[in-house]
Amino acid sequence: MVITISRETGSGGHTIGKLLAEKLGYAFYDKEIVASAAKEMGIDERLILENGENMSEQDYIDMKSGFIPHYKKPEVPYEEIKEAQDKVIKSIADKGNCIIVGRGADFILRGRRDVLNVFVHADMEHRVRRVQRHEGVTGQEERIRGELERKDRSRTMYYRYFTQREWGKVENYTLALDAGVFTKTQCAELIIKAVESYSSAQDFALRCKVCEKA
Repeated sequence: MVITISRETGSGGHTIGKLLAEKLGYAFYDKEIVASAAKEMGIDERLILENGENMSEQDYIDMKSGFIPHYKKPEVPYEEIKEAQDKVIKSIADKGNCIIVGRGADFILRGRRDVLNVFVHADMEHRVRRVQRHEGVTGQEERIRGELERKDRSRTMYYRYFTQREWGKVENYTLALDAGVFTKTQCAELIIKAVESYSSAQDFALRCKVCEKA
């Protein structure tokens, strides 16, 4: 099985994916994809880290219109980054038994029967509190909220541009989990149950197809 995890910023999707990988004994890929894609392209990892699943609204508008202002230097090579990441993600998925976080992996691996796509979300208050704990700060809710909203918008723009689908819409995923309601351990356990059920359903569907041909 291959499990992709898309997540709202600050919802804990990375942490849940890491825990899930430990429980299943699966390989875990997040920033590892960035490193591999950067090596493939021969560029600084930071360029992919910042633009490998994020796109500003202005860049989205410019790219959709086909107009890139000459004063935008250096121009972000979104298309090349996407191509390199796609190659890495498909190679990882072919090995099986892995967790892949972000970067539109759900779309990249669409059509494969061995993939379960998960979306992790949470209400803004939960996400703000989680960032506060992570940063070790109190207050600053307005700043944190603004950063979370900007990051979500940039992921939405990137996903929309490259998939022509809407990021976070339930029909794009096999399972959606509210990390503000369930703990990270409960989320991991729910995904494991879904994997077991999904695998059984896929096996049943495959047997039915074999029977139809017999």
